[in-house]
Amino acid sequence: MAVTMELEESASDSKLHKDSTLKKELRPSSAVSFSRSEHAPESSTSSEQLKQYKSWISAERWHELKKIADNAMRDRKVFMIKGGGFPAVRRALLERGWIEKYETSKVRLPPTNVDPKKLNGKELSKVERMILYKFMEHHSVDFLWTTKRDKYDWLLSNKDVVISRFCRSIFTTKEGLTTSLTQMHWYTEPGVAVTKFPRCYNIHNSDSLEEFIDDFRITACISVLKWLSITLQRHSEQTLVVSNGKVPFSAIEFAISRLNEYIVFLTHKDIDETEDQPHIWEHEWDQFLTHHYLLVHEKAKFLEEKNFNIRQLERRGAKVLGTMTKYWPQIDIDGVLNIWIVKPGNKCRGRGIQLMNNIKDIIGLINVPAQKTRYVVQKYIENPLVIYDTKFDIRQWFLITNCQPLTIWVYKDSYLRFSSQIFSLSNYHESVHLTNNAVQTKYKNTGERDKALPDENMWDCHTFKAYLRQIGKYELWDTKIYPGIKQCLIGAMLACQETMDKRQNSFELYGADFMLTDDFTPWLIEINSSPDLAPTTSVTARLCPQCLEDVIKVVLDRRYNPEADTGTFELAYRQQVPKAPAYLGLSLCINGKRVMKKTKERKHHINTNVAPILAPRVPSGDALTEQDQPVPAEYNGPIITDFLSWLNPYDALPTNKDGIVLGPEDSLTVRQAITVVKSSITLKSGPKKRKTSGLSSRTHRGRRERNADCKRRIVPHSCCRPDDGQTASQTSKYRTESASKAEKTKVDRSISESYWILFLSSSQLTKTTKRKNKLSPTVKSQCERTLSNYFKPLEPPPKMKRKRQEKKILT
Repeated sequence: MAVTMELEESASDSKLHKDSTLKKELRPSSAVSFSRSEHAPESSTSSEQLKQYKSWISAERWHELKKIADNAMRDRKVFMIKGGGFPAVRRALLERGWIEKYETSKVRLPPTNVDPKKLNGKELSKVERMILYKFMEHHSVDFLWTTKRDKYDWLLSNKDVVISRFCRSIFTTKEGLTTSLTQMHWYTEPGVAVTKFPRCYNIHNSDSLEEFIDDFRITACISVLKWLSITLQRHSEQTLVVSNGKVPFSAIEFAISRLNEYIVFLTHKDIDETEDQPHIWEHEWDQFLTHHYLLVHEKAKFLEEKNFNIRQLERRGAKVLGTMTKYWPQIDIDGVLNIWIVKPGNKCRGRGIQLMNNIKDIIGLINVPAQKTRYVVQKYIENPLVIYDTKFDIRQWFLITNCQPLTIWVYKDSYLRFSSQIFSLSNYHESVHLTNNAVQTKYKNTGERDKALPDENMWDCHTFKAYLRQIGKYELWDTKIYPGIKQCLIGAMLACQETMDKRQNSFELYGADFMLTDDFTPWLIEINSSPDLAPTTSVTARLCPQCLEDVIKVVLDRRYNPEADTGTFELAYRQQVPKAPAYLGLSLCINGKRVMKKTKERKHHINTNVAPILAPRVPSGDALTEQDQPVPAEYNGPIITDFLSWLNPYDALPTNKDGIVLGPEDSLTVRQAITVVKSSITLKSGPKKRKTSGLSSRTHRGRRERNADCKRRIVPHSCCRPDDGQTASQTSKYRTESASKAEKTKVDRSISESYWILFLSSSQLTKTTKRKNKLSPTVKSQCERTLSNYFKPLEPPPKMKRKRQEKKILT
């Protein structure tokens, strides 16, 4: 029995070594660390360690563990949790029959000074887990839960590995979310995706900085008018105007004028204005912002002036504000103090966040020499909903299981985080405005807070519903708050979808922060990756483990059973991607018949300066046209263009470096070219025919012949009719070395004459038709280019006097 066990052990060890060698070759170099112990001595092999572990347990338990490991690797149920923690995830996976594989950094050899027979309980279970790890040492995990975006995790050769993180999620940074949500208006769908996000700018970018400066100035104009309207409702005119006031009424006039210009610009009424608008200088804006700060923050008074009526200014300002509501959607959250919140773009847990109301301080923050931190500036919500005069926000979990198509699950339970101090817009300390748990744990709760608020500064959503019932707003959670949260998340994820990782078998749990305004409207503030799931309070101790267990239900249970329970997660959105039509190949054919336009017959005018070479022929009085021959359409343009268009098919034939055609000798184009040559030879060497009238010889091109029935007929020119029985022997005479010397001389001479015909015709047509504006000046160059393509290898035409040659050809 012992010998058999040793043989099985050695066989299993050799198999493990062989499998590990093969997998190391297939696996990328960065994934080898999965199967390497950094703390074990290099001389200690896997088989030696297994033998050492075997002495700690019985043989029966050894075989049981080996069977468990083999079944887990066969069923693909090996998981790893990187970074430690997450006992809820470990417990949920172990309950489903998964086996954990430890990280290599946590593998230790058993101590040598302890008697293995005296081990029990936790120590024995640790040894068994180490044995299981050794059995699965060279097996890649099938489920990886990690808290870091390590590129090594996505270099696994096995694409079926389920990973709890996406490789790329830029919207989890403040800078990335700001950039992504600039295009969210394209994804807005009422009732489905509507994202409420306070306007935010990446001020490290020069263009965004300019936009922020313009926004800050317009917001200051709105704030001054709102402040004036609110103050006059509470106080009389005499309390605002004094003889030694610091702010003139021209500041209100300036704000009204700038807002009117903004409205005119947005309504495009400034396009038709002929008068130039007055330019506003930087020092004018600086002066106005100083007056705004004195009125709103320093409670300064207006300087008494007889030419201004404060009530009339207030009415004009109220009218402008009513119009601005259409063009300034976030006018309600602006308030009157023009407060902005400045955040580091890549930090979390409330670090480095400041509240500012002076544009010079904000710009000075980013102009610090050697500044490496990128800041984003976001409009602060000045009218938040407060509970017992204390500010709060809502942490909402949501799960993305696929990016293409986008699939979003929203957790129905959420929790509220309270500030430890009373809310005030005059105190910019972080303990008043930042509700992050990491920030509030640094401060003690003030004694001025209401006793109904929790000491842990947390409520779950059910307690918040009870508070809404108490104030008579219970229905708002199900009708406005929770649906608004889902719509914000859907709209934000649709806007960020292009930047998300498209890897399948990946999922991630995110934590979104929302704030409610005084009208119970949820506004998205930011989205966090790796949200804090530690049981820091009694609320998170109850909600976080349950949320993690429900994540496993959605990711694993629903993978094998679509009807499985998903716990408290609700499927909020599943993107419908239309199916692409089947690709049947590229088809550019057009089916149909050619439509011929009927042309009226009209007489041709004779141009004495041009020799008509290829003009279409019209039969004379007693001539009969062949019925089988197609009659070309009447042509009104230059003759040389006809010949060039006829020669165009020749371009498709392959040629060598000398320009000689390499195509087949029986090509249609070659036959037609030889027909031209032969027809010219026939006209010169054939018997003399009876002379016809000059009109017929010039107007109707072609030669007159007598057929067997002694009827005269018109034979169309060879270039205007199909092949007329040309044999292969005639075709072989074209550009071949086997032709006889006499025939070659004739061919060369006829081609030379054709060259001169084209050249002289193109030159004469150019001269003639330029005066009549009927021909493009590029005809001559086109002719020369065509001749160079067709007659390049031939000898140049014989030297002849131009007038003599021209006269001979025209005759």
